[in-house]
Amino acid sequence: MEILIIIILLVILFIYVNYKVIFVSRYKVKSNKLSQAFNGFKILHLSDWHCTTYGKNNKRLINLINNKIKKEKIDIVVITGDFIIRQKRDYRPALEFISKIKSNNIYFVYGNHEMILKSKEIQDFKNKLETLGVVVLDDKKIELTRENQKLNLYGVSYIFSHIASRKDLTEQVLEKYKKDYEEKIGVINKNEYNILLSHDPMDFEVYVKEGFDLVFSGHLHGGGIRFFGIGVATARKNWFFTTLASGIHKKKDTQIIVSRGIGNSTRPIRIFDPPEISITTLYANKRLK
Repeated sequence: MEILIIIILLVILFIYVNYKVIFVSRYKVKSNKLSQAFNGFKILHLSDWHCTTYGKNNKRLINLINNKIKKEKIDIVVITGDFIIRQKRDYRPALEFISKIKSNNIYFVYGNHEMILKSKEIQDFKNKLETLGVVVLDDKKIELTRENQKLNLYGVSYIFSHIASRKDLTEQVLEKYKKDYEEKIGVINKNEYNILLSHDPMDFEVYVKEGFDLVFSGHLHGGGIRFFGIGVATARKNWFFTTLASGIHKKKDTQIIVSRGIGNSTRPIRIFDPPEISITTLYANKRLK
């Protein structure tokens, strides 16, 4: 009987950790393109909240985020979409959540759940985000400057994402996708450092083809079930057993950081896959040890 009670308690603890304990992941990214002005530049990444609650008024989650922003001197906060949940079609909780983030530099791109909103709702959501001081990168680019140096920050909305299956990624298809991106956001200057915010990591090959240096994504929730760094993504998201569902990955000169997300969606499965926020520090190459 005692053993059974212990097993039950361990199962409850395991479930709690997988759904309600928020981990902080840390990444270091180096580049020869980065000027010394951006050496040590810190980016806090949030994705896929889906109106998930962490205590009354999300106090536990908000306090964690604001504590990291203050103590670690975070330079910018990037949000890669799905801060609402499609069943409710209500963006007010997302606005309330974001309004409590104590940063003057927040950048947002839409995920697939935001794109469920009607066009008038999306515009109202965007207007209210901008009233809060949030920059909505809806297929656009801005320049971040420091000491007369700059890096480029791009954002593409989920509706523009192709969700390309691995089977069709021929060079011809990649070239077509590349041209589509360039029609929306322009041709990037590969001599400069270019960051992309895009909800969907499954276009990674396109991001590589385009020549971005660093990409922030989410969408796959870590795969839901994770074993040995491999996530089991749902059929609706097109992939099974992929390492690209979470963490940092590199191909050629492009790196992508994929968030496991801080919430749960329509299929709330998390096994060995707890929610997370992440902090990425940029380094001029010669300074990274």
